[in-house]
Amino acid sequence: MISDQELDAILTEEGFEAYPYQDHLGVWTIGHGLTFLTKQESRAVIQMFRLPQIERNLLDSIPWLVTQPPEVIKVCVHMTYQLGLRGFTQFRKFLAALQARDYATAADEMLDSQWATQTPARAKRLSDRVRAIS
Repeated sequence: MISDQELDAILTEEGFEAYPYQDHLGVWTIGHGLTFLTKQESRAVIQMFRLPQIERNLLDSIPWLVTQPPEVIKVCVHMTYQLGLRGFTQFRKFLAALQARDYATAADEMLDSQWATQTPARAKRLSDRVRAIS
């Protein structure tokens, strides 16, 4: 097993880039010298790091969401993953309907958006989840 000290040495030597770049050989690389990511690795990063961070940021930005049913929070995290926090917070009528616990209107507002035009099947699936909340 590689020690933490050796891991740190390898990561230091590789350097870190948050965005894809071409290395000196022209190979597309990201992170600490990664040239590919398996589906399992991607899932782990999203599950262990990205989604918890998105949920924290979302609840910090919109504290009243914590009083909503768990399904609402899940849908909001899902939308924020796709749209980013800035994009998600632009859904003002949707958020107002959620805050009023008017889930049918909230679902309608989700579909009355540019987002629903761009990703209609996803928007429909998520709006159906909100509409089903009683």
